[in-house]
Amino acid sequence: MDNKKYQSLWEVLDMIKDAFDDFISYQTFLVEAEVNKINKYNQFYYIDLVEIKNWKILEMAKSNIFNPNIMTDFLSETNIQTSHELVWKKILLTLRPSFHKRYWFSFNILKIHSDYFLWTLEKSKKENIDKLQKLWIFENNKELSIWYPNFKIAVITWKHSEWFRDFDTIIKESGYNIKYDVFTSLVHWEKASKEVLETLKNIDTSKYNLITIIRGWGWSEWMNWTNDFELNKYICELDKPVMSAVWHTIDRNIIDMISRYDCKTPSEAASILIWIYENYENDLIRYSESINKSIKTVIKEYSIEIWHIYNNIKTSIKWRLKNYQIKIDSFDIIYEQIKSHLKNIKTKLNSFESIIRNNNPSNVISKWYNLIYDTKWELQTEYNIWESYLMSSKSYNYKINILDKKDK
Repeated sequence: MDNKKYQSLWEVLDMIKDAFDDFISYQTFLVEAEVNKINKYNQFYYIDLVEIKNWKILEMAKSNIFNPNIMTDFLSETNIQTSHELVWKKILLTLRPSFHKRYWFSFNILKIHSDYFLWTLEKSKKENIDKLQKLWIFENNKELSIWYPNFKIAVITWKHSEWFRDFDTIIKESGYNIKYDVFTSLVHWEKASKEVLETLKNIDTSKYNLITIIRGWGWSEWMNWTNDFELNKYICELDKPVMSAVWHTIDRNIIDMISRYDCKTPSEAASILIWIYENYENDLIRYSESINKSIKTVIKEYSIEIWHIYNNIKTSIKWRLKNYQIKIDSFDIIYEQIKSHLKNIKTKLNSFESIIRNNNPSNVISKWYNLIYDTKWELQTEYNIWESYLMSSKSYNYKINILDKKDK
C-alpha cells in the first residue's frame, strides 16, 4: 500500500481536462433544449438547460454566455424585452463543450437561433388558431355583450400583482360603481395556462358581467401560455365576455385575438370599463335631452292644436248661438202667428158657440119659433109627405102630418 503511487485530485482533473481539450472542446453542437433558469452577473449569463418529456426533466446541463452581444442580438431579433422571457422556453443553440477543473462541465453558448425561436412560437400559435377556427368558435367571445352598467367583474390575476393595483386604483378613483371579485392565479410562465383554465372553471359566470385576466408583474414575462389551445377553447365557449390585459411587446397572442376586449395593460382595461360607463352615462344624458326636447315639441304642438281647437270651438259656439238666436227669433214669429191663429180660432169658436147657442132648441122656441121632430124626438130639417111629425112650440106640442110641400 505504501509502495503504490497516488495521484492528487488536481492531477487527475488536469489529465481529464487535457483529454477533453484534445478530443471534445473544439467541437460544436446544434442543440434543442429548454431554459430552466437564467442568472446574470455583470455582463455574463448563466443558464440551466433541461430536456423535458411528459412534464418530466430527463437531462440537465449548465451553460454560459461570456459574450453579452449573443443575448443582446437574440433579444433584439425576437423583440423580447428581457432574458427572463426565455425561462421554460424551448430554444435552439450552437454550443461548445467546456471543462474547467474547478467549475466542472458546462456549455459555452455561441449562438441562440432567433429564427427557430420565432418559428416554433409562430408554428404552435398558427396550429392552435387553425384548430379553433375549424371548430367555428374563434369569434364567439367577440360577439358577446357586456350589457349595461352596473357591472360586476371577475378578475383573474397574481396575488402580488403591481399591475392589478393600477387597475384597482383607476377603478376606485373613477367614482363609478364597478364591483369586482379577485381570483388569484399564476399569470406568467408556462404553468399559467393550466392555473388560469382551472380558475375559469371555478368561476360562477352567472354572477358576473365580465371576466378580466390581468398579468401579474411590472415587466413582460414569457406569455406564451396565452396561446394554449385548451385555455383558449374554453374562453371561446364561455357564456360571458372576457377582457384580456396580458399583452406584451412581441406579438398579439391568441387570448387577445379571441377575447371580447383586448388591452395592452391592466390600466387600459380599467380605462375601457370607465369609458363604457362614461358612454352609457352620455347616452343617458343624450336620451334624456332628446326625450325632454320631444316632450317640449309635443307640448308646443298640442298647445297650438288646443289653441286652434279653442278658437274653432269658440267660433262654432258663436255661430251656433247666432243660429239658435235666429231660430228663437223665428220661433217668436211663429209663436205670434200661432197666437194670432189661436185668437182667430177662438173668435170663430166663440162665433160658433154664439150660433150654436142661438140655435139651441130652447132658445129657438123661446123666440116663438117652432121645431119639428120625428116620432122619436129627433130634430128634423127635411120633411116627407104623409109622415107624421111633432111640432114643438113655446107653449104646446102639436102632432102634424105633411100633406104637401113646395119649393120656395
